Amino acid sequence: MDDLIGRARELYEGSDAAHDFDHVLRVLALVRRIGPAEGANMRLLEVATLLHDIGRAEEARTGADHAQVGARRARQIVRSWGYSAEEAEAIARAIAAHRFRVERPPESVEARVLYDADKLDAIGAVGIGRAFAFAGRQGQRLWTPVPPDATASPAIDQASWSPVIEFAVKLSRLADSLYTETARTIARRRHAFMVAFFRRLEAEVAGEM
Repeated sequence: MDDLIGRARELYEGSDAAHDFDHVLRVLALVRRIGPAEGANMRLLEVATLLHDIGRAEEARTGADHAQVGARRARQIVRSWGYSAEEAEAIARAIAAHRFRVERPPESVEARVLYDADKLDAIGAVGIGRAFAFAGRQGQRLWTPVPPDATASPAIDQASWSPVIEFAVKLSRLADSLYTETARTIARRRHAFMVAFFRRLEAEVAGEM
């Protein structure tokens, strides 16, 4: 696996701080915790984890769905790494279903564990850090009030977006989207920390604390 980690790392050169190889390694640590408890095939799950965000650069360039791009590329990559066609397809299906907004929910145990681990890295202290790192890269403001229609994210002017709105629109919903009991247990404390942080941030912005 160390050899595959080295090969995968090269595929993430130039990635932004929210989706770089450090993110991949954190997700890998989570799948190694969740996968055995949920009965996942770790040989397939770990490789799917290493490759799950390799489509991000193409998505940034073209707008293509990075999960679908990554799944397509992963099929070819893992075959060159010695995985069978059947294994490559299972890995690709897990990658294709790891997005929060996805038409086809994850069906296999491996796909569900990857989805859950990826979402866990988007909440809690790490999730807050990632949200602000991405906001800085995009030129977003540190804080903005959350509009009444925040759950209808496409209606919000992207120029007024902020990590606070990202929390209201997406991050606050991630814990409820998880599939495995192991991940839901981890998510409870991460979610609570994140809620408390954004409440505190709002209070400090208002000069109340």
